[in-house]
Amino acid sequence: MKTRTIILGVAILAVGALLIFWRLNNAPKPAPAQNAAVTTTTNRSFVNRVDEQGEVKVEIQPGKIEPKAQSQFKVSFNTHTVEFNSDLIKQALLYDDQSHYYKPISWTGGESSRHHREGILTFGSLDTSPKFVELKIKNVGGIPERVFRWDLK
Repeated sequence: MKTRTIILGVAILAVGALLIFWRLNNAPKPAPAQNAAVTTTTNRSFVNRVDEQGEVKVEIQPGKIEPKAQSQFKVSFNTHTVEFNSDLIKQALLYDDQSHYYKPISWTGGESSRHHREGILTFGSLDTSPKFVELKIKNVGGIPERVFRWDLK
């Protein structure tokens, strides 16, 4: 009787361990990033984009992207090797799927420190209801162009 109870207990533990092992190995896995330098994190219904090419990490957090309203993006630059002297009003453009482009109308943020800069980049109203938008920033940290895309539909 005692041996039977021990065998039953060991069998239950073994089945439980197998179920836990199977569950852990069959859990959904995130899709691999298409470009190792670009990662994403969730923010509301949009996704933050991070580009770590070169010596400057650029993170874009969409605020509001919708037709007939200003589009806003929180932009953060981080580095420990170069100094910032970028003018985002001249270096950034927002494109839509219909080949329209929009120039920034303002940059609101603190002055650049030697290695960090953060602020809000604001664009004028989108003309249409695009399927996607791309924010392109040129010549930051030795990278000719960084592209950040959000699907809207």
